[in-house]
Amino acid sequence: MKLKNLVIAMSTGLLAVGLVSCGSDKPVASAPSTTAMPATVSAFGEDATDLGYKINRQNATAIVEAVEERGGTPEQAVAALLAGQAETGWTSGLSLPAPATAIADIYGWRFAYNIGADSTDAVRVATYTFMDNAAGVDVDPVDPVAYARAVQQADTREYVENKRFFKNGETAASEYAKAQPIAEAAYAELRNAQ
Repeated sequence: MKLKNLVIAMSTGLLAVGLVSCGSDKPVASAPSTTAMPATVSAFGEDATDLGYKINRQNATAIVEAVEERGGTPEQAVAALLAGQAETGWTSGLSLPAPATAIADIYGWRFAYNIGADSTDAVRVATYTFMDNAAGVDVDPVDPVAYARAVQQADTREYVENKRFFKNGETAASEYAKAQPIAEAAYAELRNAQ
């Protein structure tokens, strides 16, 4: 019987200790987290010191500012960013596909301005043309892919898709759809930075 009483007493004691420790008002220190917060990657690249990052950001900024100068909406700015990203990856002054020997503006048209092809002035002038073409488009800019493509096709220079997208089964539809989230992220990043 003594052993039974000892077991009961120990059980009661352990239960009491457990209840007291559970009801303690002292905060329990937690171990520091070793999980790092995910880094936010910019729409312009991963390295803000990279030349490509800087060029992409300055050209995207010029696009948005030019749209706003013309009284454009945020949706039109996203569409202009989208067209520039889909056509040239926001790089003005690229060589047009062979057999052409000319260079392209930010929207993939033959460059015909009397200014530096890789300057932000060239991006602005090309965006003014984009906005001029947008004035004649009857597509809702809420759908930025459809709107951007309609603006490009409204240009009097005749948009010929197979002269722009010719590798690996690329089409305007596929490239513009791929560019949409990048353009939206770029617009949000530029406007949230203000």
